[in-house]
Amino acid sequence: MDKLKPQRWHDGLFAGVMTALPLAASLLVVTNLLVMTGMPFTGVYTASFVTAIIGTILMGRCRLAVAAAPGLALTSWLVYIVILARGVSWQMVLFMGAAASLVSFLLLAGALRFPWLQQLPEKLMPPCLRRALRGAVGLMLIALGLFEGRLLMGAPTGLLQLGGFSDPMAYLSFTGILVLFGLMAMKKRWAPGAAFLVTAVLAFIGGFWVLPDAPFLQPEGLDRTGLQLIFMTGWQTISPACYFDLSVFLLLFLLVSGAGSLTALAPEAAKRKPLCLLSLVSFIGCLLGTMPVMAAPESAVGQAVGSSRPQRMAYWTAAVLALLLVAEPVMASLASFAAVMVPVLVGAGIVMLRRMGPVFQGDFAEQAAAGVLFLLLPLTQDIAAGLGASVIAYVCLKLLAGCDDEVPRPMRVLAVCFALYFFFGFWSMI
Repeated sequence: MDKLKPQRWHDGLFAGVMTALPLAASLLVVTNLLVMTGMPFTGVYTASFVTAIIGTILMGRCRLAVAAAPGLALTSWLVYIVILARGVSWQMVLFMGAAASLVSFLLLAGALRFPWLQQLPEKLMPPCLRRALRGAVGLMLIALGLFEGRLLMGAPTGLLQLGGFSDPMAYLSFTGILVLFGLMAMKKRWAPGAAFLVTAVLAFIGGFWVLPDAPFLQPEGLDRTGLQLIFMTGWQTISPACYFDLSVFLLLFLLVSGAGSLTALAPEAAKRKPLCLLSLVSFIGCLLGTMPVMAAPESAVGQAVGSSRPQRMAYWTAAVLALLLVAEPVMASLASFAAVMVPVLVGAGIVMLRRMGPVFQGDFAEQAAAGVLFLLLPLTQDIAAGLGASVIAYVCLKLLAGCDDEVPRPMRVLAVCFALYFFFGFWSMI
Protein backbone atom coordinates (compact mmCIF):
# COMPACT_ATOMS: atom_id res chain seq x y z
CA MET A 1 0.00 0.00 0.00
CA ASP A 2 2.90 2.37 0.56
CA LYS A 3 3.81 2.25 -3.09
CA LEU A 4 0.33 3.44 -3.98
CA LYS A 5 0.42 6.35 -1.57
CA PRO A 6 0.55 9.57 -3.61
CA GLN A 7 3.27 12.10 -3.02
CA ARG A 8 2.45 15.61 -1.99
CA TRP A 9 1.11 17.95 -4.65
CA HIS A 10 4.11 20.27 -4.55
CA ASP A 11 6.43 17.47 -5.71
CA GLY A 12 5.02 17.93 -9.20
CA LEU A 13 5.33 21.71 -8.88
CA PHE A 14 9.00 21.54 -7.90
CA ALA A 15 9.73 19.11 -10.74
CA GLY A 16 7.99 21.46 -13.18
CA VAL A 17 9.94 24.49 -11.99
CA MET A 18 13.27 22.66 -12.22
CA THR A 19 12.43 21.57 -15.77
CA ALA A 20 11.06 24.91 -16.94
CA LEU A 21 13.98 27.10 -15.82
CA PRO A 22 16.76 25.50 -17.92
CA LEU A 23 14.28 24.91 -20.72
CA ALA A 24 13.42 28.62 -20.77
CA ALA A 25 17.13 29.45 -20.98
CA SER A 26 17.44 27.09 -23.96
CA LEU A 27 14.44 28.77 -25.61
CA LEU A 28 16.15 32.13 -25.16
CA VAL A 29 19.18 30.81 -27.04
CA VAL A 30 16.90 29.54 -29.82
CA THR A 31 15.25 32.96 -29.98
CA ASN A 32 18.55 34.83 -30.17
CA LEU A 33 19.76 32.52 -32.94
CA LEU A 34 16.66 33.14 -35.04
CA VAL A 35 16.90 36.89 -34.47
CA MET A 36 20.25 36.74 -36.31
CA THR A 37 18.29 35.81 -39.45
CA GLY A 38 16.13 38.95 -39.31
CA MET A 39 13.17 37.51 -37.43
CA PRO A 40 11.56 39.81 -34.80
CA PHE A 41 12.57 38.99 -31.23
CA THR A 42 9.14 39.31 -29.61
CA GLY A 43 7.48 37.16 -32.25
CA VAL A 44 10.06 34.35 -32.06
CA TYR A 45 10.10 34.43 -28.25
CA THR A 46 6.32 34.16 -28.06
CA ALA A 47 6.13 31.48 -30.76
CA SER A 48 8.85 29.36 -29.12
CA PHE A 49 7.26 29.46 -25.68
CA VAL A 50 3.72 28.86 -26.96
CA THR A 51 4.97 25.89 -28.99
CA ALA A 52 6.80 24.48 -25.95
CA ILE A 53 3.69 24.90 -23.79
CA ILE A 54 1.49 23.08 -26.33
CA GLY A 55 4.01 20.28 -26.80
CA THR A 56 4.54 19.79 -23.06
CA ILE A 57 0.81 19.64 -22.38
CA LEU A 58 0.41 16.99 -25.08
CA MET A 59 3.24 14.95 -23.55
CA GLY A 60 1.39 15.20 -20.24
CA ARG A 61 -1.75 13.92 -21.92
CA CYS A 62 0.31 10.87 -22.90
CA ARG A 63 1.20 10.40 -19.20
CA LEU A 64 4.86 11.24 -19.78
CA ALA A 65 7.13 13.32 -17.55
CA VAL A 66 8.61 14.96 -20.64
CA ALA A 67 8.72 18.53 -21.95
CA ALA A 68 8.82 19.35 -25.66
CA ALA A 69 10.47 22.42 -27.18
CA PRO A 70 12.25 23.63 -30.34
CA GLY A 71 15.56 21.80 -30.70
CA LEU A 72 18.72 23.85 -30.16
CA ALA A 73 20.96 21.64 -32.33
CA LEU A 74 18.63 21.81 -35.34
CA THR A 75 18.13 25.56 -34.92
CA SER A 76 21.88 26.21 -34.82
CA TRP A 77 22.46 24.19 -37.99
CA LEU A 78 19.61 25.87 -39.87
CA VAL A 79 20.67 29.38 -38.85
CA TYR A 80 24.41 29.12 -39.52
CA ILE A 81 24.52 26.72 -42.48
CA VAL A 82 21.21 27.09 -44.30
CA ILE A 83 20.10 30.69 -43.70
CA LEU A 84 23.30 32.68 -43.13
CA ALA A 85 25.75 30.66 -45.25
CA ARG A 86 23.45 29.52 -48.07
CA GLY A 87 21.18 32.57 -48.20
CA VAL A 88 17.87 30.73 -47.79
CA SER A 89 15.23 33.03 -46.30
CA TRP A 90 13.83 32.22 -42.87
CA GLN A 91 10.34 32.12 -44.37
CA MET A 92 11.50 29.36 -46.72
CA VAL A 93 13.06 27.41 -43.85
CA LEU A 94 9.79 27.65 -41.90
CA PHE A 95 7.91 26.40 -44.96
CA MET A 96 10.25 23.43 -45.41
CA GLY A 97 10.08 22.68 -41.69
CA ALA A 98 6.28 22.71 -41.76
CA ALA A 99 6.22 20.45 -44.83
CA ALA A 100 8.66 17.94 -43.30
CA SER A 101 6.73 17.97 -40.01
CA LEU A 102 3.45 17.31 -41.82
CA VAL A 103 4.95 14.41 -43.79
CA SER A 104 6.45 12.99 -40.59
CA PHE A 105 3.08 13.27 -38.83
CA LEU A 106 1.24 11.51 -41.66
CA LEU A 107 3.81 8.69 -41.76
CA LEU A 108 3.68 8.13 -38.01
CA ALA A 109 -0.10 8.47 -37.83
CA GLY A 110 -0.43 5.84 -40.55
CA ALA A 111 1.95 3.54 -38.69
CA LEU A 112 -0.27 3.69 -35.60
CA ARG A 113 -3.11 2.10 -37.58
CA PHE A 114 -1.12 -1.09 -38.20
CA PRO A 115 -0.26 -3.12 -35.07
CA TRP A 116 2.71 -4.85 -36.69
CA LEU A 117 4.37 -1.50 -37.27
CA GLN A 118 4.28 -0.77 -33.54
CA GLN A 119 6.92 -3.49 -33.05
CA LEU A 120 9.22 -1.77 -35.54
CA PRO A 121 11.28 0.22 -32.98
CA GLU A 122 12.70 -3.03 -31.53
CA LYS A 123 13.88 -4.02 -35.00
CA LEU A 124 15.29 -0.60 -35.89
CA MET A 125 17.58 0.03 -32.92
CA PRO A 126 19.76 -2.69 -31.35
CA PRO A 127 19.33 -3.27 -27.59
CA CYS A 128 22.89 -2.11 -26.87
CA LEU A 129 22.10 1.36 -28.27
CA ARG A 130 18.75 1.58 -26.50
CA ARG A 131 20.56 0.94 -23.22
CA ALA A 132 23.38 3.34 -24.05
CA LEU A 133 21.24 6.23 -25.29
CA ARG A 134 20.14 7.40 -21.86
CA GLY A 135 23.72 7.50 -20.57
CA ALA A 136 25.02 9.20 -23.71
CA VAL A 137 22.41 11.95 -23.40
CA GLY A 138 23.47 12.31 -19.76
CA LEU A 139 27.08 12.82 -20.82
CA MET A 140 25.89 15.34 -23.40
CA LEU A 141 24.13 17.38 -20.70
CA ILE A 142 27.17 17.24 -18.40
CA ALA A 143 29.48 18.37 -21.21
CA LEU A 144 27.08 21.18 -22.11
CA GLY A 145 27.02 22.37 -18.51
CA LEU A 146 30.82 22.29 -18.17
CA PHE A 147 31.27 24.24 -21.40
CA GLU A 148 28.58 26.78 -20.50
CA GLY A 149 30.21 27.30 -17.11
CA ARG A 150 33.68 27.64 -18.70
CA LEU A 151 35.02 24.76 -16.66
CA LEU A 152 36.00 23.18 -19.99
CA MET A 153 37.32 25.26 -22.88
CA GLY A 154 38.92 24.79 -26.25
CA ALA A 155 42.70 24.45 -26.07
CA PRO A 156 45.18 25.98 -28.55
CA THR A 157 47.42 22.90 -28.39
CA GLY A 158 44.88 20.15 -27.75
CA LEU A 159 41.20 19.40 -27.84
CA LEU A 160 40.19 20.72 -24.40
CA GLN A 161 41.60 22.45 -21.37
CA LEU A 162 40.32 23.26 -17.89
CA GLY A 163 39.00 26.74 -17.19
CA GLY A 164 40.64 29.02 -14.65
CA PHE A 165 39.14 30.31 -11.41
CA SER A 166 40.20 33.83 -12.37
CA ASP A 167 36.95 33.77 -14.35
CA PRO A 168 33.92 34.36 -12.04
CA MET A 169 31.82 32.19 -14.34
CA ALA A 170 34.11 29.22 -13.69
CA TYR A 171 34.33 29.43 -9.91
CA LEU A 172 30.60 30.05 -9.45
CA SER A 173 29.86 27.10 -11.73
CA PHE A 174 32.25 24.97 -9.70
CA THR A 175 30.60 26.14 -6.47
CA GLY A 176 27.19 25.13 -7.78
CA ILE A 177 28.49 21.69 -8.78
CA LEU A 178 30.04 21.19 -5.31
CA VAL A 179 26.70 22.03 -3.69
CA LEU A 180 24.98 19.65 -6.11
CA PHE A 181 27.37 16.78 -5.33
CA GLY A 182 27.08 17.32 -1.59
CA LEU A 183 23.29 17.24 -1.62
CA MET A 184 23.20 14.25 -3.96
CA ALA A 185 25.54 12.40 -1.59
CA MET A 186 22.99 13.14 1.15
CA LYS A 187 20.32 11.60 -1.16
CA LYS A 188 18.28 14.80 -1.43
CA ARG A 189 15.91 14.67 -4.43
CA TRP A 190 15.83 18.45 -4.58
CA ALA A 191 19.63 18.71 -5.01
CA PRO A 192 19.57 20.29 -8.54
CA GLY A 193 17.05 22.92 -7.45
CA ALA A 194 18.95 23.85 -4.30
CA ALA A 195 22.24 24.09 -6.21
CA PHE A 196 20.53 26.32 -8.77
CA LEU A 197 19.20 28.65 -6.06
CA VAL A 198 22.57 28.86 -4.28
CA THR A 199 24.36 29.70 -7.53
CA ALA A 200 21.71 32.24 -8.54
CA VAL A 201 21.87 34.01 -5.16
CA LEU A 202 25.69 34.14 -5.18
CA ALA A 203 25.68 35.49 -8.74
CA PHE A 204 23.07 38.10 -7.79
CA ILE A 205 25.09 39.22 -4.76
CA GLY A 206 28.15 39.49 -7.00
CA GLY A 207 26.23 41.67 -9.45
CA PHE A 208 26.51 39.24 -12.35
CA TRP A 209 22.79 39.47 -13.04
CA VAL A 210 20.21 42.02 -11.92
CA LEU A 211 16.46 42.30 -11.73
CA PRO A 212 15.34 44.56 -14.61
CA ASP A 213 13.27 47.67 -13.93
CA ALA A 214 10.47 46.30 -16.13
CA PRO A 215 10.42 42.57 -15.31
CA PHE A 216 7.39 41.68 -17.40
CA LEU A 217 6.67 41.85 -21.12
CA GLN A 218 3.29 41.48 -22.78
CA PRO A 219 3.38 38.56 -25.25
CA GLU A 220 3.21 39.95 -28.76
CA GLY A 221 4.74 39.66 -32.19
CA LEU A 222 2.94 36.60 -33.54
CA ASP A 223 1.44 38.81 -36.23
CA ARG A 224 5.00 39.27 -37.57
CA THR A 225 6.01 35.59 -37.50
CA GLY A 226 2.78 33.58 -37.64
CA LEU A 227 1.99 32.18 -41.12
CA GLN A 228 4.91 34.16 -42.57
CA LEU A 229 6.04 30.98 -44.32
CA ILE A 230 3.51 31.74 -47.06
CA PHE A 231 5.46 34.91 -47.91
CA MET A 232 8.61 33.19 -49.13
CA THR A 233 11.24 35.44 -50.67
CA GLY A 234 14.35 34.63 -52.69
CA TRP A 235 13.31 31.05 -53.42
CA GLN A 236 14.09 31.51 -57.13
CA THR A 237 17.82 31.91 -56.39
CA ILE A 238 18.16 28.57 -54.57
CA SER A 239 18.83 25.42 -56.59
CA PRO A 240 16.29 22.54 -56.50
CA ALA A 241 19.04 20.28 -55.13
CA CYS A 242 19.33 22.54 -52.09
CA TYR A 243 15.60 22.21 -51.43
CA PHE A 244 15.83 18.44 -51.77
CA ASP A 245 18.79 18.28 -49.40
CA LEU A 246 16.98 20.38 -46.81
CA SER A 247 13.77 18.34 -47.12
CA VAL A 248 15.58 15.02 -46.64
CA PHE A 249 17.58 16.38 -43.73
CA LEU A 250 14.56 17.81 -41.90
CA LEU A 251 12.46 14.67 -42.36
CA LEU A 252 15.24 12.37 -41.14
CA PHE A 253 15.99 14.69 -38.23
CA LEU A 254 12.37 14.76 -37.10
CA LEU A 255 12.03 10.98 -37.26
CA VAL A 256 15.43 10.03 -35.85
CA SER A 257 16.13 12.75 -33.32
CA GLY A 258 12.52 12.78 -32.17
CA ALA A 259 12.54 9.04 -31.53
CA GLY A 260 15.99 9.18 -29.93
CA SER A 261 15.14 11.99 -27.54
CA LEU A 262 11.93 10.24 -26.46
CA THR A 263 13.65 6.88 -26.02
CA ALA A 264 16.28 8.44 -23.75
CA LEU A 265 13.72 10.17 -21.52
CA ALA A 266 10.81 7.72 -21.70
CA PRO A 267 11.72 4.32 -23.19
CA GLU A 268 8.11 3.14 -22.92
CA ALA A 269 6.96 5.90 -25.31
CA ALA A 270 8.94 4.78 -28.36
CA LYS A 271 6.12 2.78 -29.96
CA ARG A 272 3.15 4.91 -29.00
CA LYS A 273 1.65 8.16 -30.18
CA PRO A 274 3.97 10.73 -28.47
CA LEU A 275 6.35 10.73 -31.43
CA CYS A 276 3.41 11.40 -33.73
CA LEU A 277 2.34 14.30 -31.51
CA LEU A 278 5.87 15.75 -31.60
CA SER A 279 5.61 15.99 -35.39
CA LEU A 280 2.21 17.66 -35.07
CA VAL A 281 3.59 20.22 -32.60
CA SER A 282 6.54 20.83 -34.94
CA PHE A 283 4.07 21.67 -37.70
CA ILE A 284 2.22 24.08 -35.39
CA GLY A 285 5.50 25.66 -34.29
CA CYS A 286 6.58 26.32 -37.88
CA LEU A 287 3.22 27.94 -38.55
CA LEU A 288 3.69 30.19 -35.51
CA GLY A 289 7.26 31.11 -36.43
CA THR A 290 9.76 28.83 -34.68
CA MET A 291 11.70 25.65 -35.39
CA PRO A 292 10.58 21.97 -35.12
CA VAL A 293 10.45 20.47 -31.63
CA MET A 294 11.86 17.43 -29.87
CA ALA A 295 11.69 15.96 -26.37
CA ALA A 296 13.73 18.36 -24.22
CA PRO A 297 16.75 16.79 -22.42
CA GLU A 298 16.06 19.24 -19.57
CA SER A 299 13.15 16.95 -18.64
CA ALA A 300 15.66 14.75 -16.83
CA VAL A 301 15.92 17.37 -14.07
CA GLY A 302 12.22 17.11 -13.27
CA GLN A 303 12.35 13.34 -13.52
CA ALA A 304 15.10 13.34 -10.90
CA VAL A 305 12.89 15.29 -8.50
CA GLY A 306 10.01 12.92 -9.21
CA SER A 307 6.24 13.15 -8.96
CA SER A 308 3.49 10.72 -8.01
CA ARG A 309 2.02 11.08 -11.49
CA PRO A 310 4.27 11.61 -14.53
CA GLN A 311 1.82 13.92 -16.27
CA ARG A 312 1.77 16.21 -13.24
CA MET A 313 5.36 17.29 -13.92
CA ALA A 314 4.53 18.04 -17.55
CA TYR A 315 1.51 20.15 -16.64
CA TRP A 316 3.43 22.13 -14.03
CA THR A 317 6.26 22.66 -16.52
CA ALA A 318 3.77 24.08 -19.02
CA ALA A 319 2.29 26.33 -16.33
CA VAL A 320 5.71 27.69 -15.32
CA LEU A 321 6.59 28.26 -18.99
CA ALA A 322 3.36 30.24 -19.36
CA LEU A 323 4.45 32.40 -16.42
CA LEU A 324 7.94 32.85 -17.86
CA LEU A 325 6.40 33.85 -21.18
CA VAL A 326 5.54 37.23 -19.66
CA ALA A 327 8.78 37.41 -17.61
CA GLU A 328 11.17 37.56 -20.55
CA PRO A 329 13.32 40.44 -19.15
CA VAL A 330 13.96 38.47 -15.93
CA MET A 331 14.83 35.28 -17.82
CA ALA A 332 17.09 37.17 -20.22
CA SER A 333 19.00 38.66 -17.27
CA LEU A 334 19.24 35.30 -15.49
CA ALA A 335 20.32 33.42 -18.61
CA SER A 336 22.97 36.03 -19.43
CA PHE A 337 25.12 34.49 -16.66
CA ALA A 338 25.27 30.84 -17.68
CA ALA A 339 26.80 29.61 -14.40
CA VAL A 340 23.33 29.69 -12.85
CA MET A 341 22.14 26.84 -15.10
CA VAL A 342 25.28 24.68 -14.80
CA PRO A 343 24.22 22.71 -11.67
CA VAL A 344 20.85 21.95 -13.27
CA LEU A 345 22.41 20.60 -16.47
CA VAL A 346 25.06 18.58 -14.63
CA GLY A 347 22.47 17.22 -12.21
CA ALA A 348 20.21 16.12 -15.06
CA GLY A 349 23.13 14.38 -16.75
CA ILE A 350 24.10 12.52 -13.59
CA VAL A 351 20.52 11.32 -13.11
CA MET A 352 20.41 9.90 -16.63
CA LEU A 353 23.78 8.18 -16.17
CA ARG A 354 22.59 6.55 -12.95
CA ARG A 355 19.49 5.23 -14.73
CA MET A 356 21.56 3.63 -17.49
CA GLY A 357 21.62 -0.15 -17.74
CA PRO A 358 24.63 -2.34 -18.61
CA VAL A 359 26.12 -1.02 -21.85
CA PHE A 360 29.59 -2.33 -22.72
CA GLN A 361 28.77 -5.99 -22.97
CA GLY A 362 28.30 -8.41 -25.86
CA ASP A 363 30.60 -8.71 -28.84
CA PHE A 364 32.92 -6.11 -30.36
CA ALA A 365 30.26 -4.66 -32.69
CA GLU A 366 27.93 -3.87 -29.78
CA GLN A 367 30.72 -2.40 -27.68
CA ALA A 368 32.02 -0.28 -30.57
CA ALA A 369 28.55 1.04 -31.45
CA ALA A 370 27.93 2.06 -27.83
CA GLY A 371 31.38 3.66 -27.68
CA VAL A 372 30.69 5.72 -30.81
CA LEU A 373 27.45 6.95 -29.26
CA PHE A 374 29.16 7.91 -26.00
CA LEU A 375 31.90 9.73 -27.93
CA LEU A 376 29.86 11.68 -30.48
CA LEU A 377 26.85 12.79 -28.44
CA PRO A 378 28.81 14.97 -25.96
CA LEU A 379 31.01 16.36 -28.76
CA THR A 380 28.32 17.13 -31.36
CA GLN A 381 25.33 17.82 -29.07
CA ASP A 382 23.29 16.19 -31.85
CA ILE A 383 21.26 13.07 -31.04
CA ALA A 384 20.58 12.27 -34.69
CA ALA A 385 24.27 12.43 -35.64
CA GLY A 386 25.34 10.26 -32.70
CA LEU A 387 22.64 7.67 -33.32
CA GLY A 388 23.36 7.63 -37.04
CA ALA A 389 27.05 6.92 -36.66
CA SER A 390 26.33 4.26 -34.02
CA VAL A 391 23.76 2.41 -36.13
CA ILE A 392 26.03 2.49 -39.19
CA ALA A 393 28.93 1.16 -37.11
CA TYR A 394 26.75 -1.60 -35.61
CA VAL A 395 25.35 -2.77 -38.96
CA CYS A 396 28.70 -2.71 -40.77
CA LEU A 397 30.62 -4.48 -38.00
CA LYS A 398 27.94 -7.13 -37.54
CA LEU A 399 27.88 -7.86 -41.27
CA LEU A 400 31.68 -8.01 -41.40
CA ALA A 401 31.64 -10.44 -38.48
CA GLY A 402 29.26 -12.70 -40.40
CA CYS A 403 26.35 -12.16 -38.00
CA ASP A 404 23.80 -11.44 -40.73
CA ASP A 405 20.93 -12.94 -38.72
CA GLU A 406 21.46 -10.35 -35.95
CA VAL A 407 20.86 -7.43 -38.33
CA PRO A 408 17.16 -7.24 -39.31
CA ARG A 409 16.24 -5.73 -42.64
CA PRO A 410 14.58 -2.66 -41.06
CA MET A 411 17.86 -1.93 -39.28
CA ARG A 412 19.76 -2.13 -42.56
CA VAL A 413 17.29 0.28 -44.13
CA LEU A 414 17.77 2.62 -41.17
CA ALA A 415 21.54 2.52 -41.68
CA VAL A 416 21.05 3.57 -45.30
CA CYS A 417 18.74 6.38 -44.16
CA PHE A 418 21.38 7.57 -41.73
CA ALA A 419 23.93 7.56 -44.53
CA LEU A 420 21.54 9.77 -46.51
CA TYR A 421 21.15 11.95 -43.43
CA PHE A 422 24.90 12.53 -43.23
CA PHE A 423 25.25 13.11 -46.96
CA PHE A 424 22.29 15.41 -47.51
CA GLY A 425 22.32 16.99 -44.06
CA PHE A 426 26.00 17.87 -43.86
CA TRP A 427 28.32 17.32 -46.80
CA SER A 428 26.21 18.39 -49.78
CA MET A 429 24.81 21.45 -47.98
CA ILE A 430 28.23 22.56 -46.73
